[in-house]
Amino acid sequence: MPTRAPRHRPHGGQVKQYVPPARNRQSERALATNSTYWLRLRALVLAQSPLCVVCLAEGRTRAASHVDHIDADTSNNDLSNLQGLCRPCHSAKTAREDGGFGNRRVRA
Repeated sequence: MPTRAPRHRPHGGQVKQYVPPARNRQSERALATNSTYWLRLRALVLAQSPLCVVCLAEGRTRAASHVDHIDADTSNNDLSNLQGLCRPCHSAKTAREDGGFGNRRVRA
């Protein structure tokens, strides 16, 4: 018995939804993350606090690999505003503050 020819279904038959372009987070920063000054500042912060601050407070020992702005203001690069965090803690803190996925929450 003859079979029907397969039907072309681009994207698996799903309709693509419009996704607004992502905002450029680098343009909002006072220092680009690949600038020499930021890389030196980052190295200084990680040398001063080589362990994750959040993990230490919870009794765990984990190396810090990310530098976090405590007040979430990327233009405030004062040493007192920077802390070393591990990747999971930094991701969780950023998601809490930004609403996840880099979407800045509207603060009243």
